[in-house]
Amino acid sequence: MKRLIILASSLLFSCAMQTKTLPPTITKEVIVRCPIPDIPHVKKPIIKQQEPITEKLQTMLNYMFKLQRENKLLRAVLETCKGGNK
Repeated sequence: MKRLIILASSLLFSCAMQTKTLPPTITKEVIVRCPIPDIPHVKKPIIKQQEPITEKLQTMLNYMFKLQRENKLLRAVLETCKGGNK
């Protein structure tokens, strides 16, 4: 009976005392590339000389607003990538 108790306790303690090996730590710098989203390029509109001035101005304003939107998206991507690499 004593042998059974000793055998059972030694099995319990031997299983509980096993140490797990830790993975090695990375000591060198790792470069992580930032994913680049697909941002559509804004095409320059063709302004005809025969069009009235109001249509020309409206076309130029629409082009400017599209460029601003593209610029804002590109700056957001740059900020995200800069923040991820710090």
